[in-house]
Order: sequence, then C-alpha cells, then structure tokens
Amino acid sequence: MVSKPNIRIEWSAQCRPDPQHGWPPQAAGFLNTQSLTQALRALPHHFSVQPLHLGECTEDIWLRPSENAYGAADFGETVFVRDVLLCLDGKAVVWARSMCAADSQRWRELLDCGTQPLGERLFDGSLPLQRSPFEFCNTVPENVSVPQQSAQAVLAKPTVLASQKRTSPVFRRPLAARRSWFDWSGETLGLVECFLPGLPDFLRR
Repeated sequence: MVSKPNIRIEWSAQCRPDPQHGWPPQAAGFLNTQSLTQALRALPHHFSVQPLHLGECTEDIWLRPSENAYGAADFGETVFVRDVLLCLDGKAVVWARSMCAADSQRWRELLDCGTQPLGERLFDGSLPLQRSPFEFCNTVPENVSVPQQSAQAVLAKPTVLASQKRTSPVFRRPLAARRSWFDWSGETLGLVECFLPGLPDFLRR
C-alpha cells in the first residue's frame, strides 16, 4: 500500500465550486472538461507546463482508492508519479499528479514527456484508453497544500501538510480538486488535478 497520512479527503460525483473562493458561474463547466490542457489553451493567455517531479515515491493522499471510485486501483507499496504545474502567463493555476504502478512500463514511458502536456498524449485518439467518471473534492482540508512553484523542497516532498510549510510561499492549499482513472489494456493510471487560488481570476477575465 502507498503511504497514506492521516488525512481524510471527501470525494463526490458532483462538482460544486464554492462561490466564496471567487469561482465565476461558468466554473462548473470548466472543471468538468475532459482535457484541462485544451480548456486552458482555449483561454486568451499563454499556457505552459512546469515539471516538478518524475520518479518513484511511497507517499500519496490524492489517489487513495475510495469505495465508490470506478476503476480505483491500489498501486502497491511504491508508485511512479509525474507532478507538474499547469500555468497561465507564467502563473501556476493547476497542480497535477499522474500515478501508476512502479512496474507499469507503458505508463512510465508515456509520463516521461518533459514539458509536453500529458493531455496531448491522452486525448489524441492514438491510445485504447477508457476513463472513469470524475470524482470531485469541492473543499480541500485546511491542513493540505501542494506546490505552486518549483523549489528543492518540492522535489524532496511533492505533497505536504500546510502546517509544515505555513511560512513558505511555495505551497498553497488548493481551492478544489478532481480525480479520475485511465485504463490501458488492464494497466491503470490515476490522475488528480488540484485547482490553485489563481485560476478563478483567469476564468473571470
């Protein structure tokens, strides 16, 4: 089993962006889009990908299987992850983690794509993929944060408790998150996308 800190994240089939976080009315439609890469590129801003981490790890709180998660998988003691920031005009708006079993060679090779958006590979129609329905975390626990910029601390520990980094601007609590699973001929990829505080501003423009 992948290490699971004592944090409970509530997942729901419903996407309900909290207006108190500044989400505009069209936010639910945006957060339900199949490809965030395509949705972000459609906005009138410069889109880029900033890689943070590629390699094996033993700790994850985002892709823990839930009882009602279609396609959820237990990836084993050690997993292989790719963590990136999706940016608009150089500002991070999404932190994304892709995770597969450490011995899944096909997914590992696909994830080793540098600054190329993973969405370009997942949605170009060349792969026999099946995707589960989305699960949404409409309110992220206050003691959870993710990187919003690159730093050596990020490479050492890609997901931390906010209480451990309260004085650091590198880590921020996401406004919301979504997750899903891809099946490729019996091998599973988990994908979680955390929406950072800067995203609602871009959607309102």
